[in-house]
Amino acid sequence: MTELTHTSFQDFVRANRFAVIHFYATWNGQDAKMKDLLARQIPAELSNVIAFGMLDVDPKEHHDICRQHKILTLPSLAFYRDVSLIQTVKGLRKSDEIIEHLRQLVS
Repeated sequence: MTELTHTSFQDFVRANRFAVIHFYATWNGQDAKMKDLLARQIPAELSNVIAFGMLDVDPKEHHDICRQHKILTLPSLAFYRDVSLIQTVKGLRKSDEIIEHLRQLVS
């Protein structure tokens, strides 16, 4: 998983056909669970074709990106295909639901 900043966010999305961004805060325990789910429970056939990035919502310079994505709930995942935002999933979800969203992203 790639740690992103306000300066690397757009380049990361442009460089990867399929990208998922985890918007998180270090103080939020739900975000630690989401990070673990993304790191350990995604099948290889998906994790090999999808680039996963993380953006900390707390730094002031990240607030514009969070506003653009309407991030009000953590954790949140933004799903990109070919530089276009396809969907945003808000709140901690079960692994099978996240995996289904990932399958839809690459189909």
